[in-house]
Amino acid sequence: MKTKIYYDGVNIKEFIDQVDGVTTNTSYIASAGITDYNKFIDESIEAAKGKPISFQVTETDMDSIINQAKYIAEKGENVYVKIPIVLPNGESTKEIIRDLHISGVKVNITCIHTIQQTIDACSSVIYNETPSIISLFAGGVFDSGSDPKKMFDVANDLIGNNKNIEILYAGCQRVYSVPEADNWKSNIITVPDAVMKKLNRMEYDELETSIKKSKLFFEDGSKLNFNL
Repeated sequence: MKTKIYYDGVNIKEFIDQVDGVTTNTSYIASAGITDYNKFIDESIEAAKGKPISFQVTETDMDSIINQAKYIAEKGENVYVKIPIVLPNGESTKEIIRDLHISGVKVNITCIHTIQQTIDACSSVIYNETPSIISLFAGGVFDSGSDPKKMFDVANDLIGNNKNIEILYAGCQRVYSVPEADNWKSNIITVPDAVMKKLNRMEYDELETSIKKSKLFFEDGSKLNFNL
């Protein structure tokens, strides 16, 4: 499999030796009860052991995003800055992403759910050698009842042989997303805690999986008081 696995979450120390890199986001951090973002960034960079790691901006106005992005980027050579392709008011960030990328900031363009956003994200970084990541939210598109594969086809066509741009399959919801990302020529897939803990299931074929599930059902059934 060519697709790299990045851990997606806040429990970096638990999974770092199993993965190629790390991403996180403000929702994971807030849900974990973490309130000191600066401290979290510093501790996470140390836990990442030099592997690529992405941190998201928190502000919604353009000037503040630029300032935060530059501050985060200066934390280390392995650090990428996650910037949503669209703001809560619907405004595109493609222009500031382009400017930041030209200035040398490694961007991870996130929240991409549409073909046009895919085009905008790719065109923002295609002409510069600074490494960048295009995060296509497959999981979110699936949840809307649509098929996200077209976004990956478009991104691959636009990027071509540009080795400085990586396509990322975001929103992984099941183990099958991993081979799916590989089939779609995604360079990276981000995997959250729940799926990380199930990745070893790919070591078993369907019959073995069936037997394991039957065994579990009967083991749990033996704990029940069922009398005829």
